[in-house]
Amino acid sequence: MIETVEAVRREVVVGAGRERAFEIFTADMTSWWPGSHHIGDAPIERVIIEPRSGGRWYTVHQDGSETCTGVVAVWDPPARLVVTWQIGADWKYHDDLVTTVDVRFEEVAPGRTRVRLEHRDLAAFGADAAKMRETFEQPGAWTGILETFARVAGQPA
Repeated sequence: MIETVEAVRREVVVGAGRERAFEIFTADMTSWWPGSHHIGDAPIERVIIEPRSGGRWYTVHQDGSETCTGVVAVWDPPARLVVTWQIGADWKYHDDLVTTVDVRFEEVAPGRTRVRLEHRDLAAFGADAAKMRETFEQPGAWTGILETFARVAGQPA
């Protein structure tokens, strides 16, 4: 029997329209993704989400190496992005590990968008599921990442 582990859910309202918020989130991830959050040996040069279902989510490092985070499962601009997170508790990429990051963009007023992020399927981490959920719950994880995204996308007026 597979034990269920509650998803991590976070949201932020940004001072940008839905199209712009989606664009910054996907096409300009390098501008807001924390430089300390990577699995490569060298610093981040670019974080890339290929703009299509089946596209890669990966990082190019300053030494030219690449590390994979996951793939695009749903590409539905400007409403929704779903990517896999395939980084294990050992902070390495695993082809056979799949958790899901579902991001939804809802315009709440002109120039204001609520971004809702859900990281689910955490039971895939097996014995490390509770530990990884706790890690993702930390202030510097999804909460801090979305706060940085909000600063780049624009604070709501």
